[in-house]
Amino acid sequence: MKKTKRKLDAKDIINYILIIILLGCFVVIGKIHYPKDENNKVIEPVKIPILSDDNVFIKSSANDVYKKLISGDALVFFGLSNSKNSDYYAKAVDEAAKELNIKEVMYYDVTTDRKNSNGTYGLILEFLMDYLEKDDSGNMILHTPTFVIVKDKTIIYFDSLERLKASMNDEDYWTDYNYGLKKAYVEAGLENYLKQDDDSLSKDN
Repeated sequence: MKKTKRKLDAKDIINYILIIILLGCFVVIGKIHYPKDENNKVIEPVKIPILSDDNVFIKSSANDVYKKLISGDALVFFGLSNSKNSDYYAKAVDEAAKELNIKEVMYYDVTTDRKNSNGTYGLILEFLMDYLEKDDSGNMILHTPTFVIVKDKTIIYFDSLERLKASMNDEDYWTDYNYGLKKAYVEAGLENYLKQDDDSLSKDN
């Protein structure tokens, strides 16, 4: 016996419409970019023309940097966008870190936060205050580029390449000799950082 098709009534049509609306909602919700959990923060690499794509730097905010500094163990490079001087120094840090098998160094571009007097940037200056100059009004100045190493809650390396008083331009300053000298200086600081880890392991054993 052949079954006859039941005609769709108003209830069936409403149910179909609701199903289509729900499917549409799922698609839209799936495309929403929700804020990342801080514990699962996406690591964003630093892209600078003279650096290789596999550089050791991790793009970091003022908040990231301040948390790391007060944790007592940090490698932080303070750079400035569109600064060849900063780029050359970053390259020296990158190469020195790779030779010592150091995988990550925080890269903090201070351009915007310095200009806007970001509150957390102010806290970073307070943390580094013993190493900073002051202007005529008593405001602390963090020259860039600067590389800072903190170990066991102590600043064991602070090097600020202040070129403001230099008469030569960046390309003239960064000769092979000066570049090699800076890289060797950074490498010595990083070796001291790693050595303290080795000393701690020796004491534990």
